[in-house]
Amino acid sequence: MMKDSLVRVENLSHRYSIQWAVKDISFEIPENGIYGLLGSNGAGKSTTMNIMSGVLRQTQGNVYIKGINTSKDPIEAKKLIGFLPQKPPLYTDTTVEEYLTNCAQLRKIESKDLKATVEEVMQKCSITHFRKRLIKNLSGGYQQRVGIAQAIIHKPAF
Repeated sequence: MMKDSLVRVENLSHRYSIQWAVKDISFEIPENGIYGLLGSNGAGKSTTMNIMSGVLRQTQGNVYIKGINTSKDPIEAKKLIGFLPQKPPLYTDTTVEEYLTNCAQLRKIESKDLKATVEEVMQKCSITHFRKRLIKNLSGGYQQRVGIAQAIIHKPAF
């Protein structure tokens, strides 16, 4: 076990009905670096990411985010996670600014910091010029940027 691992996965397995999607995998991700999860279609990459991010509960094994067991303390673990699924969870009938403000509130950003937090994340993702545009009227690439903005609005560790 690494001393400063950001993520530690131990003997992780997940089964859908009778089919194993992930079977007994273990790995660690250190604090620094860029890592990818590679594998063929159906290898369990999405299932593993959904378990690591707390979207799905594993059948067996443990996942730790900065030492926090995601099964035993999911709320604290999720505070450290920013997750953007393949299809961003966007409310396309809202403006970029409305959507990100809502996301910040859901992530419990204090009211006094809401405006500055939304502004900062829009700048980081280069979407400030679309703040008043409905998300459904953005290109796919800019919708992805809005998705990234919601994933990092609370400044997660992972």
